[in-house]
Amino acid sequence: MIAYLIGLSAGLVPALSTGPVFLTLVQHAIDRGFKYVIYFILGVALTDTAIIMITWLGLSQITASDQPPAGFSIGGGLLLIAFGLVFILKKETKERPDQLVTTPGHLQKFGLFSHAIMLNAINPVIWGFWAAISNYAITEFNDTTSELLFFAGVLNMVWVTDLLKAYYAQKLKKYLNEKFKKILRVGIGLVLIVLGTKLLVEYYLLQ
Repeated sequence: MIAYLIGLSAGLVPALSTGPVFLTLVQHAIDRGFKYVIYFILGVALTDTAIIMITWLGLSQITASDQPPAGFSIGGGLLLIAFGLVFILKKETKERPDQLVTTPGHLQKFGLFSHAIMLNAINPVIWGFWAAISNYAITEFNDTTSELLFFAGVLNMVWVTDLLKAYYAQKLKKYLNEKFKKILRVGIGLVLIVLGTKLLVEYYLLQ
């Protein structure tokens, strides 16, 4: 249960990110309404889950022991800190999601679903982030059950907040100014740096 709660906390990082997926979700919700954008959220959820499973299983194959190698703690900690610094230092670019052509309802739903999958799947930052999260889970927890509970917490937080973003899209839009985005980026960056530092400190304290 502790692992699940930690996962919920870690899930705030992707949940509050203002990257292309967030902006596209909000724009689609405004343009097409909550009923349609659910299919976009399903596409994001499916891709996130698939990427987590791929990175987690891939990293798990590297070690069959209960304690991951030192490189996991050091590399994972440095990777999380690096992502944190990227969030803090990067400058916001204006994102404008591609507009889907007006089509019948079922085709719009499929278009939104496939758009989300492509947007997530081709983004190397998303792959790198979920790989870092998978590395953190393997390093932090001692058993598969705890790791899966951690991932469940992360994904549940992302799914719930995505639904809330879609539902309140009209109200959210007016807050998406540069100052607000910067505050969010800095907050997310600090959380990642804390997680990364925690891994490094725990590694060196256990030596």
